[in-house]
Amino acid sequence: MLRIILATISIAVSMSAVAKEIIHYKNVPVLITLTEGEERSIEFGDHVQVGMTKGQQEGDLFRVQSAQGFVHIRPNKTFPTQRIQIKRLTDGRVVLIDLISEAKDEASLANLEPVQILLAEENVAGGQTIATIEEGSTPSSDAPVITPVELVRFAAQRLYGPTRLHKEVRGISDTPLGVESNIRIFKGEAKYKTVSTPVIAYRGGAYYLAGIYVKNTSAERIQLDYLDLNLPFDFATFQHHTLESNGVPGDATMLYLVSNEPLKNILQPWTYYHDVREAERARLAELEK
Repeated sequence: MLRIILATISIAVSMSAVAKEIIHYKNVPVLITLTEGEERSIEFGDHVQVGMTKGQQEGDLFRVQSAQGFVHIRPNKTFPTQRIQIKRLTDGRVVLIDLISEAKDEASLANLEPVQILLAEENVAGGQTIATIEEGSTPSSDAPVITPVELVRFAAQRLYGPTRLHKEVRGISDTPLGVESNIRIFKGEAKYKTVSTPVIAYRGGAYYLAGIYVKNTSAERIQLDYLDLNLPFDFATFQHHTLESNGVPGDATMLYLVSNEPLKNILQPWTYYHDVREAERARLAELEK
């Protein structure tokens, strides 16, 4: 059950065979033209966070997914310029993107090639300069290499295994959660039908794991989908993918979320309950006008 860690979307290999547009970012917003209903991919060569406004979220203008240094955007409708903010996780640098969505026609369908954005001083893909690569140090051979699979196995054993079987693993340690409230981490159906509570956190090598207890609060059965996770991550796995209706055995599961930053650092503003409630109140108030 825990042998497989799902990497959200890993298309770097296939992208290498497709022509792509390379843009050097010089602190001027980059204009990206989209086609209604069609996905376009932007490569940053580094793990990134995507910043969107509440209006963009609530207006359902476009779907954004971020994984393995790529941002995949699919507009749900046509719209004029919408600005989003891309933040690189390793150095905190920000890239501003202006999105425009056009109606689907032959011309727009011919403009779907992936885009690679490099900062002005970068000469190679991957978010590094040539000098950085040449000066890079080799990791110590004594340092244990902890994989996401090992982190998940360790966390699952701590949560569900007998205490007598708990073993310390060199390179894995407890780390503060830094999150004290329930959070909303889903888009789609699960957004309003579940409650998620962070319960454990571990660090192993370059990775951080958060164990998040997910409970169905509705009277319907829910199928959980990794693509509905509304925050950046590297790997994720559910203990169970189907949640029974609230109050029935099987109405909760554990999500193991692995990223290169602690959970508190990757939570977007809208993942906190009070923000979601306020946004929903505002939406309902607008409808009543």
